[in-house]
Amino acid sequence: MDVIGDLVARERRVKEPLVYGDGAQPYTAHKFCTDAWKTASLFRYHGVGPERGVAVAADPAPQPLLSFFGAALLGAPVRFGLPPEGDPRVVIGPAGEIEGLTVEPGTKRVVYGDEPSAPDVIHFERDIWSENPTMPPDTVTPDQPALLTADRTYTHADLLTAAERVVDERALTDDDAVAVRASLARPGTLVAGVLAPLQVGASVLLAETGPEPTVVVGGDGSSGLDPDGVLD
Repeated sequence: MDVIGDLVARERRVKEPLVYGDGAQPYTAHKFCTDAWKTASLFRYHGVGPERGVAVAADPAPQPLLSFFGAALLGAPVRFGLPPEGDPRVVIGPAGEIEGLTVEPGTKRVVYGDEPSAPDVIHFERDIWSENPTMPPDTVTPDQPALLTADRTYTHADLLTAAERVVDERALTDDDAVAVRASLARPGTLVAGVLAPLQVGASVLLAETGPEPTVVVGGDGSSGLDPDGVLD
């Protein structure tokens, strides 16, 4: 795999449950990949692309992950955590956090969960429903920025290489279930809790539901994995 979008490529749309959130039904790989493509289509319409990034709430929920992958498919960098820093083209999070934000002209506000009360705020679940369910044709290279923090910019290659190390060190397989118990604002959480399990088709547990975890990112004990130790 060369870029983040390879993790949601067409050939990876198998039917097994993959991402468990708070909802009653987990995301299958098929639906997760398709919704990531739809998210990319929605973001492109609102101007997201290289050097025109996305600020995402660090909630352990499917919508922030879909936002990360949607942006990655367009070659756009993501920064987790609100309020946003810099000048993102799109800011996405729960309605209670987003609707009161003051943003720069040209920045679009997107909410998930509850529908927005303001007419100029986009509703994630409603608007991706009608988007094109095909993988976007954008060309993305491994050296493009994918994740921004206050201290560093991580490229697609940086994140995927670190995820491969987690897979090797933990001997992850598609039988594993990886629980995310640390903030997505910590880059290692994204790498160990999301990218590594998706590389091998393991399940990602975002809530206290789903199968018993075999690895806990941010947890203690024999199954615990410190997210701060997975990136150079």
